[in-house]
Amino acid sequence: MNIRIAKVIDDYKIVINKGSNNGIQVGQRLLVYAIGEEINDPESGESLGQLEIVKGTGVVTHVQEYISTVESDRKSKSFRKIIRKPLLAFQLAGEEEIINPSETIPFDEPKVGDLVKGI
Repeated sequence: MNIRIAKVIDDYKIVINKGSNNGIQVGQRLLVYAIGEEINDPESGESLGQLEIVKGTGVVTHVQEYISTVESDRKSKSFRKIIRKPLLAFQLAGEEEIINPSETIPFDEPKVGDLVKGI
């Protein structure tokens, strides 16, 4: 089954050209990629295939008969930082906790016609 991007809604959301008629289901994870240059074995010169240039991963959020909506599911790393405040004559010592929640990372320049496959 040859799955491709049919429409780019924005950098976080795409529409693919397959739907429930093709077995696509809500919650299914997909890899979005483009085909790059052909790679040859450095010793034999034999073709090893074409490089897949990964543009992101996503999850199917809505399925129709012939199309499905896929949203990026890559997340940035979250971190937690504790800042210790020194004791000063006019202040109390203490700690301040800063939590930076993870954020969704957009697809990397998705284009109509880019390939998609299950992961």
